[in-house]
Amino acid sequence: MRTPTVCSEYLVDLLQYIENRGVDAQSFIAAVGFNPEQHLTLQGRFPLRLFEVILDVASAMLEDPFLGANAGANSSPAAWGMVSYLGMSAPNSRAAFDAVVHFSRLLIDHGDVMYSETDDEWTHLTWVVPERKPVSRQLTEFFFTSWYHAHKTILDRWCNQREVYFSHAGPADKSEIERILEAPVKYQCDANVVKFDSHFLDRPTRFPHTGIYNSLLQTARAELAKLQMEDRIVKDVIACVVRQLPEGVPKLDDVAAELGLAPRTLQRRLNNTDTNFKCLVDDARKQRSKQLVDDGEMPLLDISAELGFSDQSSFQKAFKRWFGLAPGRYRMSQQLSNNASN
Repeated sequence: MRTPTVCSEYLVDLLQYIENRGVDAQSFIAAVGFNPEQHLTLQGRFPLRLFEVILDVASAMLEDPFLGANAGANSSPAAWGMVSYLGMSAPNSRAAFDAVVHFSRLLIDHGDVMYSETDDEWTHLTWVVPERKPVSRQLTEFFFTSWYHAHKTILDRWCNQREVYFSHAGPADKSEIERILEAPVKYQCDANVVKFDSHFLDRPTRFPHTGIYNSLLQTARAELAKLQMEDRIVKDVIACVVRQLPEGVPKLDDVAAELGLAPRTLQRRLNNTDTNFKCLVDDARKQRSKQLVDDGEMPLLDISAELGFSDQSSFQKAFKRWFGLAPGRYRMSQQLSNNASN
């Protein structure tokens, strides 16, 4: 439910790169149609989709089809910050890559990074994104080159073989992207992957330090927990709405009071998600109605009252919108299905 975001350091680096290429800030704001600074959250995050817009507009303005890759290669190590320091202080490269896998969401809060080792002595570091929320070519190449250059010192020291695979289409001439990544590149593959020789994973890092590593690990976990709080607030709001529905449809102020939050605070936290209070009330009614109708014991008229509907007709229309059948027919079909299975 959380709105996918990127860290503010990525935004700062990208805007600085665009300005260094000769595009002044006001002209760029006019071109994208919004002021990026106004969309930063209180947690210092920036919406992923707006970040993609910036990449696409900059690519067109600068006539650079590799804008994402070039900007990623020029991003500062500060963006990887804690994750980079975890990698530097880790006992070996395997632990360093574990940090990338577990904490990449601190950079781009979308999808998951994972690695796997194969029998042919290769390791695959893969960025897996939801099928229904794919990302643009420019963003993928930005993220990969940013990661690649942040860890280039380690890679250059121990890793002899490496290849990069992208699921998106790219130009026939790959010389520019291969120059940027300093590795062979293939387009239109099954996944977005960095592939390298596995013996690299058991090599020591340059500055292993158990105390620093463990301290940074705790800090990274705390930062990730903060980022995931917005998922919990959605679940808490739905549960609270369900509890209050028998008294009528609750207002945001009522839910905020039960959760011990100021209404403005609750609204601000919901603004960081992919939903809003009205949708959450609808979701709560939908979930609870299915539970009660499936249970088969409570009369439909009582369910209507339990869900805060003003009359039976409103409940009937809402249930049919949610599940495609009126609640009576839905209950009957469920009972017939259960009898047939028994």
